[in-house]
Amino acid sequence: MEHWNNIINSVLLGTAKKPADKQGLTGPLEQAADAILGNPALDREDQFLHLASVIYNYRQCGTQAITASVPPTPVATPETKRYCTPSAVRVLQSVLETDSIQLVQLWLEYCTSTNLLLPPAQLPVMLDKAWKNKSLRVLTAAAGGYRAEWLGQFNPDWNFSRVADTIEERWQNGATAQRVEALKELRIANPVLARTWLQQSWAKESATVKTELLGVLEHPIDPDDVPWLESLSGEKSKQVKEAWIHLLKKQPSSSLQAQYWQVVSAAVQLHPDGTVEVVAPVIKDDIIFQSGIEKLSNNKKISDDWHILLQLIGLIPPAQWEIHFGKTTAEVMQLFQQQAALQIFIPSLVQAIVWFEDRQRAMTFIQHSEVFYIDLIPLLPVEQQQLLSEKYFDEQPETIIKYAAGSPEEWSMPLCTRIMRYAATQPYTYNQLFMNNVVRQIPVAIAGKLDDINATETYHTGYWNNIKAHLARLLHAKSLINTLNNNA
Repeated sequence: MEHWNNIINSVLLGTAKKPADKQGLTGPLEQAADAILGNPALDREDQFLHLASVIYNYRQCGTQAITASVPPTPVATPETKRYCTPSAVRVLQSVLETDSIQLVQLWLEYCTSTNLLLPPAQLPVMLDKAWKNKSLRVLTAAAGGYRAEWLGQFNPDWNFSRVADTIEERWQNGATAQRVEALKELRIANPVLARTWLQQSWAKESATVKTELLGVLEHPIDPDDVPWLESLSGEKSKQVKEAWIHLLKKQPSSSLQAQYWQVVSAAVQLHPDGTVEVVAPVIKDDIIFQSGIEKLSNNKKISDDWHILLQLIGLIPPAQWEIHFGKTTAEVMQLFQQQAALQIFIPSLVQAIVWFEDRQRAMTFIQHSEVFYIDLIPLLPVEQQQLLSEKYFDEQPETIIKYAAGSPEEWSMPLCTRIMRYAATQPYTYNQLFMNNVVRQIPVAIAGKLDDINATETYHTGYWNNIKAHLARLLHAKSLINTLNNNA
């Protein structure tokens, strides 16, 4: 060890102050040092490096390899499904080059709908994609087969894949994403059994998993969930409590909703002469504020009392007003618009229709309102959504694009053309990333019109042309996926 310390000292001090020497060396090491130091062809630096190399290798000779007992690697279970065809894999390669998660999702949907598997060579790339994007995990697990599950034991990032052929197997043995999807499916087919499964496993779930599973109960809302939900008031986790309160606000028959309505119904009264009077709300139970209702207004034009009422009315089931006033849906809508005392609460009524996803009353409101409330668009039939989006596009283009981007349906050609023309005026906002995220909604046919859609500002031209070229590649890849589906 001493001779190696000498080498270290030479490194620290430099060969000018501490040149290489044979201090502490004996036997064969001393003989090698004499040969190196006595060689006139070597300068001090070369002598140091030669001697350091000899001493380093001498030290290594005394090292023994570590031995360990390693169990043999288990073999992956043989697959029972067919792999994708080479042509489908070539389409996948084109999709991956676009870097669009939506297109990857479309391709995986094709793969799983045709009961095919990802070839082994593509699994690492797809597992990495799914690790970074949770929306791909269930589909990747389904398309990955037993080999994806087998690979998960070697990389914890990929350990979200379990092979399960039935909903029950996915619920019992799947990773979290698979269990959530299984519960969603069962929730639609058999809500009672779905709730039973959730109740049985609740105590052993972590707070994070509980939060994700509670989210499943929002679509669709089931009044029979209320007794069990209200039994969860003792949950300690903040995130679980927030998800729990959110669900109770969505449940018209919950005790929280009853408290909301007790306050609102006392504050809003219809007199025999047809006039409506609104008075300050009286709140005796602090649980209303604990549920997220703000006490103080942040608008100087709106008092604290009216601020509380605005919030509460936005969370009241719209059907309650029909019972309270003894009027039809259309008459209630007209009452809110005609009565001066209620006009300030019209946006809250719209918010309530959206909150409870009340599609019937959304249509009625649109038909009886002189003002167009854009937040109702997602609740309308698809054809109506597209027509109204086209009609009011120039008034609120940003909001309409936001709702169109969130729609699962493909845009009509007229609406898509309007969106693309607007995007050409704002290319830094509606850039390549935006196109990646909405390519599912963009019809392939728009590719033929892109040459006619140009930037309005000269300094945007180059950037917009790059976006159009990228969109053309996305649409080409999408057309290849469409061809796969058509030939399946």
